Amino acid sequence: MNGAPVRGRRMGVDVGAVRVGVALSDPDGILATPLTTLQRDLRKGFDVKLLAGLVQEHGAVAVYVGLPRSLDGGENASTAMARDWAAALVRRLRAKGRPVPVRLVDERLTTVDAHRALLEAGVSRREHMDKVDQVAAATILQSALDRTRATGTEPGTPAAGSASGTGPGGVPHNGEGPAAPAPGPHGHRPPGAAAAPSPDPGAPLTTTDPDGEHS
Repeated sequence: MNGAPVRGRRMGVDVGAVRVGVALSDPDGILATPLTTLQRDLRKGFDVKLLAGLVQEHGAVAVYVGLPRSLDGGENASTAMARDWAAALVRRLRAKGRPVPVRLVDERLTTVDAHRALLEAGVSRREHMDKVDQVAAATILQSALDRTRATGTEPGTPAAGSASGTGPGGVPHNGEGPAAPAPGPHGHRPPGAAAAPSPDPGAPLTTTDPDGEHS
């Protein structure tokens, strides 16, 4: 997808160590809307399977995964985690026969922007954790949509193994989901650390895997 973008819904993803925020655009790629929050599954990569199911359900033609760089543009443990997660999504989509392009786009300060937007909308801080990941994903997606309209080309760079090209990426710990990083300064886990405990079963998980699998 390095040429002119095709028409269709696009999906934005904000990957964290605990949750994955998801946003969806309209078919014309004008407006990004928060969609759902998935709970990370660091052992089985179930969140990757669920996202692939959402891509199929909504007929998304592209997925933009936020790449959390440092303020100076450098890469860090969170950047590596996002790359690994995006690469795992590429493999899952390909295995399901839907090689939808997955692209990595700059997401500096999106979580800060999301918190600010929620406060301005009158959402209490107590409710922020349920919404902030979705709003961050919508911020990532809206930025990508705006850049697409302004330039006439797809923003960002292809994730490793994507239909739109190849790029750097890590090897997942179980052949499906990304390896579990250790907590960093922003709640992410650096590479090589022990996996985090399984997510709280009461945490958000608002869709089902198309294969009927359960973690």
